[in-house]
Amino acid sequence: MKQEKVFNKLFLFSLLCICVLAFISNYACISETPRDAQTAEAEVEEIPFDDTAGEQSLTRNCYFIFDGSGSMGDNCAGQKKIDGAKEALRRFMSKVPDDVNLGLYVFDGRGDREVVALGSGNRVEFMQAIEDIRDGGGTPLAEAIRTGTDQLIAQYKKQLGYGAYGMIIVSDGEASGLERAARETKSFGVIIMHTIALCMERGHPLKEYSHAYYEADDYEALEKALVEAVAEAEVFEPTEFVEKK
Repeated sequence: MKQEKVFNKLFLFSLLCICVLAFISNYACISETPRDAQTAEAEVEEIPFDDTAGEQSLTRNCYFIFDGSGSMGDNCAGQKKIDGAKEALRRFMSKVPDDVNLGLYVFDGRGDREVVALGSGNRVEFMQAIEDIRDGGGTPLAEAIRTGTDQLIAQYKKQLGYGAYGMIIVSDGEASGLERAARETKSFGVIIMHTIALCMERGHPLKEYSHAYYEADDYEALEKALVEAVAEAEVFEPTEFVEKK
């Protein structure tokens, strides 16, 4: 009889141990879930206003990226794409308001570089840089997007978050490695990306990351798309300004 009681006690004790171990194991699994979920969430990049010389301004800022790669030497709509694009840009520049800040990044037969820093009073410099483009080379769009993003964010800080910030890309070809650069630009939430695909049959890979996407099959369509891109730059005026440190 005593042996039976001892056996029952041992059985109950073993069962209790098993239940405790099962509870601990289950609790450990549950505690890991939120950490994994947080890792998967995408966060908007915060932009600190750390420019001590900053001043509130409603100025619009348009940073242009011009694709002058080798394929721009091909014909489209009766002439070389590079020549037709230059003509469209000449006509377009006459319609750009004087109070818009302009910047220009080019990649062509001479490499990729910023040729006009983002700023005002640079119309002549901008058009001369366009005239100097010579088709050739590859399509390093990712680096161009990163540079444009850096310049626009720097200007955003100078204007203390006021104004408008647009990136306008004119390209006729596909490029690899764009996804990360485009996502980074989009994560700031203040840069409006416009992509103009010139004479492209399959569309441009930046389409899914762009606020506005235009297909220009000729140079009149290119000019129209450029005008619309600048016109769509809405000025942002915060209703409540809070200085960040």
